[in-house]
Amino acid sequence: MMHPMSDPGIPRALITGGNGNLGQAVSRVLLAAGYEVHVTVLDEATRASFAYGLVKEGLGVHVGDLSSDADVRRIFAEVGSPLAALVATVGGFHGGAFADVDEATIDFQYRLNLKSAILTLRHAHAALAANPGGASAVLVANRPALSSGPGVAVTTAMKAAIVSLVQSVAAEWKPEGITVNAIAPGIMDTPENRRAMPDADASLWPTPAQVAEAIGFLLSAEGSIVTGTTLPVFGRS
Repeated sequence: MMHPMSDPGIPRALITGGNGNLGQAVSRVLLAAGYEVHVTVLDEATRASFAYGLVKEGLGVHVGDLSSDADVRRIFAEVGSPLAALVATVGGFHGGAFADVDEATIDFQYRLNLKSAILTLRHAHAALAANPGGASAVLVANRPALSSGPGVAVTTAMKAAIVSLVQSVAAEWKPEGITVNAIAPGIMDTPENRRAMPDADASLWPTPAQVAEAIGFLLSAEGSIVTGTTLPVFGRS
């Protein structure tokens, strides 16, 4: 199913996790830049409540579980080809003592943070390679993946794998004109994080809009000289 806005002269972008704080911010950046923007959400209930002023601007919304190969394959068929930009924001965080982590948490964090990114990137390849003049993909790591930190071991292990993934795939796809990078946000200034950390100085945190602008750079012509890297976006924290 092709998006009604599809036009060979308009670059097409897919943002996974489009209803999240970062997904919404990236959607706005790319809509403003003239992209035909598609996003994914997990289920029909999320699609029904996805009313952030984006859908009426022409956003294409697709439903699926990004840890399911069949769902990812179907979503890319719906979005269509070629694809100029992919931003994979699906992910989540688990905190707590490593000794208390159970098998269900490990499996869930793997599916949410790593398997979803691998499947999304793999199925994006043909559409990215078909885009005239090259294409770009951006994944999401996190700050501890570039350093360390207590209480975040399982999520950080998955995000560190993202750092390695973009290095390897970037080298493999470089001859095709596809850049592959990641961003590593620190704590972002979101309503959820302010509620969880009411005593923290949120003015030091980057906003989702600021992080989205950094992603926009990696997707831009100016950013096409960058591939295989993970860009720290920590704000002043």
